[in-house]
Amino acid sequence: MYKLFTDKPEVFECNIKLEGASLKDSSARLIIESEDVNFLFKGTISKDGKCSIPIKKLKGLLENSTSGQIKLEVIAEDTYFIPWKSEFIVEASRKVTVEVKSNNAEIIKDATPKVQITGVQEFDLVTEHIIKIVKMLIKEDINLKNLTIKKDKVNNVVGTYLQENKIEQNHVQEIINGIVSKLPK
Repeated sequence: MYKLFTDKPEVFECNIKLEGASLKDSSARLIIESEDVNFLFKGTISKDGKCSIPIKKLKGLLENSTSGQIKLEVIAEDTYFIPWKSEFIVEASRKVTVEVKSNNAEIIKDATPKVQITGVQEFDLVTEHIIKIVKMLIKEDINLKNLTIKKDKVNNVVGTYLQENKIEQNHVQEIINGIVSKLPK
């Protein structure tokens, strides 16, 4: 059985002895016949009888494990001969077999590019609320010295702000502590 390959070109070579005709004007071709498709590859015969027929890669033309018949045709002085034929099978010259022994292998990390932004000054939401409330209290002329005197005004400003901005209850104490620490003396 003759092997053909999908992934590499090859050269079919043989020696031809011709009696009763000249090799000078002779030609050779290789016929590959499968169930679905036939191919013809032309070759040359040297004056000493060496036959050489290049076979291109068969990838995309024949699938792996395709089989059929391959034959050499020689035409010498208007006479047609089939001096050789054989069965063939198509294979890949290079094969990769992977056997997984364990699934504890390292996880392959995503190699996509990552973007990191730096230099942008950001405030968290609680800090933004503290700054806004402190500005409102300063506008009302409230500081740490008169905080207890103007407690009704403070309660009104802070309470209204907390209601309008729907601040979560778990952040209220943190905001009040921040106001006290940022409020001018």
